[in-house]
Amino acid sequence: MTFAPLRLCVIFSLPYLSPSTLSRKSSFRKAGSRHRNFHTRLAGVAVTGAFVGLETMAIQNPKSKGEAMGNGEHLAAACGTYCGACPAYIAKHGEDAQIKMKLQKRSSSGPTKALKGIPPSNWMDGLLCDGCLSGGKLAAHCQSCNIRLCALNKQNNLRCSDCKELPCYRITNLMNMGDYLHRKEYLPNLKKIREMGVQEWVKKEEERWHCPQCSLPMSWYDAECAGCGAKRSERLFSLGQG
Repeated sequence: MTFAPLRLCVIFSLPYLSPSTLSRKSSFRKAGSRHRNFHTRLAGVAVTGAFVGLETMAIQNPKSKGEAMGNGEHLAAACGTYCGACPAYIAKHGEDAQIKMKLQKRSSSGPTKALKGIPPSNWMDGLLCDGCLSGGKLAAHCQSCNIRLCALNKQNNLRCSDCKELPCYRITNLMNMGDYLHRKEYLPNLKKIREMGVQEWVKKEEERWHCPQCSLPMSWYDAECAGCGAKRSERLFSLGQG
């Protein structure tokens, strides 16, 4: 009740406006409204354009930095291993049919136990990776790898191939861990990378780790191709050695 007189005072204290003045003010309001609507539409176009631009630039299924370069260098790991034959890489980038066939074969026979120099067949189950130097998704053991982190801080090419301390305790400790066969290739691979260059080395390894019959990628410990059943190539290290 105390505010009613105040509102009445405000209403009745408005100055008298003539019909001509009201007409002019109405015209100004219409013009202002059209002006505001124009800028609103313009801003909407600009914002929409910005979103369209971002959507166009965005990669729907983003590739890692190494993949985007298209030269495969991201598959040459800091330690000298070829990431393209790693089960975690194939699980993320291999053909779905190939992965399904591997899982079917394993489920029918069950995971094999670790042998001398050979890990159990399910040793990397559930791991996905884009490659050591991809700049993308890394498996947990690759994220914390002290070899990768050391090379990242010390080497211009992010690999141990040009390191003056090679072979260091980091490399030798990992090679001796489990005594796995693929780790015995670390030092010879780093030497080849240094001598022939990383791009040429990656080309050779990519050819080496693909089935010569159907060209599907093979992982380090595949005894045969998951696609066509072809036996393991003689260009790969033997699984019979200890």
